[in-house]
Amino acid sequence: MKHTTSKLFFIIASVVLCQSVCPTIVDAATTREIVFTSTRDGNKEIYIMNADGSKQVNLTRHRADDFDPTWSPDRTQILFVSDRTARVRDLYLMDADGTNVRRVFRQIEHREQPTWSPDGKRIAYVTPEENAIKIATVTGHAERRLTLTSWGSVNPEWSPDGSEIAYDWKGSGGIRIINVTTKTVSVLLPDLKFVMWYPAWSPAGDSLAFAAFKWPENHAGPLRVDDKLSLYIADRDGTWVKHLVKEPIVNHPTWSTDGNEILYEKRFDDARRERQLFKISVEGGKPQQLTSKGSNYQADWLPDISPLPVEPTKSSLTTIWGKMKRE
Repeated sequence: MKHTTSKLFFIIASVVLCQSVCPTIVDAATTREIVFTSTRDGNKEIYIMNADGSKQVNLTRHRADDFDPTWSPDRTQILFVSDRTARVRDLYLMDADGTNVRRVFRQIEHREQPTWSPDGKRIAYVTPEENAIKIATVTGHAERRLTLTSWGSVNPEWSPDGSEIAYDWKGSGGIRIINVTTKTVSVLLPDLKFVMWYPAWSPAGDSLAFAAFKWPENHAGPLRVDDKLSLYIADRDGTWVKHLVKEPIVNHPTWSTDGNEILYEKRFDDARRERQLFKISVEGGKPQQLTSKGSNYQADWLPDISPLPVEPTKSSLTTIWGKMKRE
């Protein structure tokens, strides 16, 4: 009887303890929708929050810089960049609750700007020293070069059907789309005299959001591109374009699971040059600010694990889109 009582006490104590400690971990792993980078703790850390900006939780809590997170397609893991080993930026994985942190590759090299294949088996990323986009398995094997890139960040984004990767081409200020199998390259909206960066596929894969601005007529000489970017949406074949957020300085869009909203970061042109996260309906309207503490950016919305619809959804129809005058 004594042993039974002791065992019962241990079970009750464990339950009570878990109720005070476990809810944050379990809740973080199963219900939070947005993962992002924040500097509110003095360095770059990875946070998660609900879609309305509530319950913001630090997952990494490490003295190194942890940033640029992206959800796995099955929602169980987060791929991110960190310099926690040898002060070299490389790719790491952790479980959705921030536990089980490990390097993707055995050999440390400078890798960044990761994106998942939709089946969750491969990742694409940038190797800045080589100016290349590479592909490997999620376990860090079979690493191969997909294509060379221009200088600077190229922000690769894998399409929902797995066939293509969209990325920046800083040399011409446009967005390119490469077929993963054939390596055939096409240009998004080639006839528009626009600078376009940060491509983001819609969940249905029929359109892309991106940061852009129209190149001034008869302009010569250097131009501060990052001070003028705002948010656009266009369909995959370039037949329509919508100017969604007209105020600068906006970049790094990402779509909600249902395709009805877009999350983006806005930089405030003040002394601190902080960035904060906003979201807006694809129908337009007033943006909603989600963060305010520190600088917050590089967000990713929890992916949809359900099959893509065969019939077009409301969010994929082009009922209100206006065609933009081409030059």
